Amino acid sequence: MTKLEKKLRASLRQLGVHKQDRILVAVSGGADSTALLDALVRWKKNEHLSSTLFVAHLNHLLRGAESDADETFVREITRQLQVPVFITQEDVAACAASEKKNLEATARRLRYDFLLRIAEQCQARVIVTAHTHDDQVETLLMRLLRGTGAAGLRGIQANRELTLSLRLVRPMLEITRTEVLEHCERYQLSFRYDSSNESTEFTRNRIRHELVPLLQTFNPNFSEALVRTASQLSEDDAYLQIEAAQLVNEVVKEQLLNFKPLLSLPVALRRRVLRLWLEQSRGDLRRIGTAHLIALDDLLTRGEGGHYVELPGHWRVYRYRAHLKLQLFAL
Repeated sequence: MTKLEKKLRASLRQLGVHKQDRILVAVSGGADSTALLDALVRWKKNEHLSSTLFVAHLNHLLRGAESDADETFVREITRQLQVPVFITQEDVAACAASEKKNLEATARRLRYDFLLRIAEQCQARVIVTAHTHDDQVETLLMRLLRGTGAAGLRGIQANRELTLSLRLVRPMLEITRTEVLEHCERYQLSFRYDSSNESTEFTRNRIRHELVPLLQTFNPNFSEALVRTASQLSEDDAYLQIEAAQLVNEVVKEQLLNFKPLLSLPVALRRRVLRLWLEQSRGDLRRIGTAHLIALDDLLTRGEGGHYVELPGHWRVYRYRAHLKLQLFAL
């Protein structure tokens, strides 16, 4: 058994994923997802439960013949492993252009929409993706460079509830790229190589090829130290989020926020209450950043009412006496 298999099985146990669970695996054809699929098949076959495993592959049509070859590879490997596969194609570039959205964000949204549809179709209880330790490090560095709070520095989460009966789990977050390649070599697994991973046009690739190696010259164990720090921040943030959620239940009535009880609270907790209230009232936190939360905090801590803060998407938060109210405003 490889290091990857041992770590994967331990992680699945920690995450509460059982051998009999119906699992949908997102497989791109790259080394990470190919190794994940292979290890899950071995795990399931030991218990004669391979019929509860399914594969989903989305062809993003972004790299022409390479993307089509990825699709062909996934079809072939799932045939060899005797795992049912669901494949579809999406013109991600055209969709991003028509919606005037970021290409990577559009690809991510379409991919997870696809996974949700397929999970429902095959009655899976768990969706598994192949995000690794290396992906975690890159994500944390990207967020640090852009500027983020403690919530952002929690990094990629290992477990996420999607619906009442479906979870997204990432059991490879403690598995390194080296361990992935060792697994592939041990079992002589072929895999697809994405040439776009070498392009320095993408921030993530520059971090992978330039920044991480540089930081490792200062500390060879830099990656482990960063992930350890993120884990500690995650624990602290989880506690503060629980406290903030309890406060929201106490101070919000009919979407009006009574801010008087918040004035004596530490700013870190007060701003988390504001963030949760915004998310519940607005429906999401798209384009809401730290600057908006600071402005809202100033709004509730300064003198008389009648003032407001403008938010993205034509929203305003008004202060009236001891309350804050969120409203859409006409152009």
